[in-house]
Amino acid sequence: MANTETALKEATTSIDGVVGAALVDYTSGMALGTIGGGKELDLSVAAAGNTDVVRAKLRTMELLGLKDEIEDILISLGTQYHLIRLIKGRNNNGLFLYLALDKDRANLAMARHQLRRIETSLDV
Repeated sequence: MANTETALKEATTSIDGVVGAALVDYTSGMALGTIGGGKELDLSVAAAGNTDVVRAKLRTMELLGLKDEIEDILISLGTQYHLIRLIKGRNNNGLFLYLALDKDRANLAMARHQLRRIETSLDV
């Protein structure tokens, strides 16, 4: 089982085109760990903002009576993909992995696959 730091490092080394990654608690909006980012991508701001996205989608699913789970949420920008993967598991309710990817260097299908694999090994 990987801890937060190990999982985020693995995301940046095993997924092509990663600009930044974070593990986020969407009950508080706080990033529990970050890697990458920089001037162009403030991961603390991204964590808080994407918390609103997750909460809105969960609320909408509830209002619609959808009895399903979110695997991931994809936001496509002109030059980046932002991928949000909700963590499933016994002790991981309320967490998501967030990846910002450079569109020119990333393979979205492989990024989703790798993020799913990283999620299964994560122990927080």
